[in-house]
Amino acid sequence: MDDQRLFAIEQGGAERGEGPVTPIIFLHGFDGRAEIWAPLQDALSSSQRRTIAFDLPGHGRSRDYPGFGPPKIAARALLAELDARGITAVHIVGHSMGGAIASLIGLFAPDRVASLTLLAPGGFGKEIGAERIRAVMDAAGVDAIGTALGGMGAPGWVPDSDTVAAIAAARNPAGRAAIRQIFDHLFSTGEQDVLPLDAIAATGRPVHVIWGTEDRVTPIAQASGVPREFTVTRLDGFGHMLMLEAPAACIAAIRANMEEVEKR
Repeated sequence: MDDQRLFAIEQGGAERGEGPVTPIIFLHGFDGRAEIWAPLQDALSSSQRRTIAFDLPGHGRSRDYPGFGPPKIAARALLAELDARGITAVHIVGHSMGGAIASLIGLFAPDRVASLTLLAPGGFGKEIGAERIRAVMDAAGVDAIGTALGGMGAPGWVPDSDTVAAIAAARNPAGRAAIRQIFDHLFSTGEQDVLPLDAIAATGRPVHVIWGTEDRVTPIAQASGVPREFTVTRLDGFGHMLMLEAPAACIAAIRANMEEVEKR
């Protein structure tokens, strides 16, 4: 694969209707992969609606993307991907770090963004559950990965065994080294950088933030400080891994955000 391109899983969009239907792109969080979006991508793809889930720079099959690490690099890489694919505008769904990257795309190129739906986004406050993130990063083997990933959700949440097995099977030493490099860049101080939220709001792009009340990685208290232009939905009893813990609620929120934009 060309190391200047990002790996992606595409679905839908085979048929063309009377007018263009804006595609959806999905951006996973730190140490994630495109496959994490499979249930949402299956639900939101259609013959008219194209969906694309990316492996972000330094992750999975985009591991060798040059300069990976900073979210700004990822945002620029994704804008280049849209150019390469001939896509002029997208709805963006981003989780955690992917939410921060989505927000930067909205800041850098607001004319390319139809809407942003951010699940437990990074960059909305300094506090971050870095040790829980590190635990997943360093876990080796199915049992250890399952336990660590469970710690990213609400207390008592147990991730699906197939999801855990897929994560374990995809791991390799080179990939772990790249992920640790990104971790050191993002979380070495035990805090995270904060996005210019007011500037993002000033672009006028519709932003819908979805947060679990039991999030132990990006605390829901950060939702209280968002600009008034953002819509915030709180999901009671759910943690950080919303696309796995509450897929139906996420799908409904994404659809609502898109429909509100597209009916204008």
